[in-house]
Amino acid sequence: MTEPTEMIDWLDRRIASANLWLEDHGREAKRPRPENEISTKEYDVARFEEIRAAYVKALERRGQAA
Repeated sequence: MTEPTEMIDWLDRRIASANLWLEDHGREAKRPRPENEISTKEYDVARFEEIRAAYVKALERRGQAA
């Protein structure tokens, strides 16, 4: 299994990448992408953040158990 800290770093990069995409191509962009693409990217960000929070929580529990 992937180390939790490595997974958190990976998730941080995915979140940053998706947020950058939204800045460049989202609703406020000069030439926004279709709404379904924007909605999908927003959904991805929300799920990545949810997964990241679960990993952080699990890592904290692991630290307390040690």
